[in-house]
Amino acid sequence: MVLAITYEQAVTCCASTRFAQQLAAQGPYPDLDALFAAARRIWWTSTGVPGWLEALAAHPKIGDKKGMDGKPEGFAGFSKGEQAAASQSLSADVHAELTEWNQRYLDKFGFIFIIFAKGKSSPQILDALKKRFNRMPHEELQTAASEQMKITELRLNGLFGAQGEDAATTAARRAEQVLTHLSPGHGGAPLRSPITTHVLDTATGLPARGLPLALSKQDEVSKTWEIVNEGVTNDDGRVGNLMAPGNYIPPGRYRMFFDTAAYLAACRQAHPAFYSEVPFYPEVVVEFIITADKATEHYHIPLLLSPYGFSTYRGS
Repeated sequence: MVLAITYEQAVTCCASTRFAQQLAAQGPYPDLDALFAAARRIWWTSTGVPGWLEALAAHPKIGDKKGMDGKPEGFAGFSKGEQAAASQSLSADVHAELTEWNQRYLDKFGFIFIIFAKGKSSPQILDALKKRFNRMPHEELQTAASEQMKITELRLNGLFGAQGEDAATTAARRAEQVLTHLSPGHGGAPLRSPITTHVLDTATGLPARGLPLALSKQDEVSKTWEIVNEGVTNDDGRVGNLMAPGNYIPPGRYRMFFDTAAYLAACRQAHPAFYSEVPFYPEVVVEFIITADKATEHYHIPLLLSPYGFSTYRGS
């Protein structure tokens, strides 16, 4: 079944006039994947910054219970559903902090804080807001645009998710996804994160404990980097929960960021005569590509670190 989307429907998914006009005009679409692909292409290549800002301005502030007053019924309905978890966990203290930080964010960047809020609690959103507040304006605008695209796709799926295929096809596809992600590991081994890491301090011969790191994936259309997860190495120098346990990883370009400055600063406190005051390598970034034919393999990305050198390899 082809999918035809009207301007009115498109603008409830993304309140950019230019985006909604183009998405409606370029339809109908053969299936949901084609609709998603067109939405991403229009958003990242044709909407432009003014259109991004128009879409962001339409959203209510997170935690603002009156922010949806006067919004179109369809748009407000989506927003209420997406912020349901946040609303249910909104205490008086968190509400006060959100109000303060929302305003600080707006004053700094000139647009409201936006996040894919589905399933996130108010404290989780507040924590994300504080972290993103420290970014440069051009970096944060890209992040906000990425979050808007996630929201747009969620809303498009809400409108058309069941129309692009019959019930039997939907059930089969979902069953295949579940089996792919949740089937037992090779030889009956327990599931683990498809990407893991381990940091070894070669100067001491010990695991690098307390080193912050982050795993990101590059969006295929916008080429922006989206954080998959963050963590801090444990006593064994490992972070094992960067992704949900499973035997499949979406193909694409990934980046592992190691905050070596934080770790080496802690090393200097323990051994001031050995470690320099200013770390020679303040950070290490490892980029790697996972192809579709190897999407069911496990990827271990270790880091061997010393004050004046580092190396990495693909482990098992």
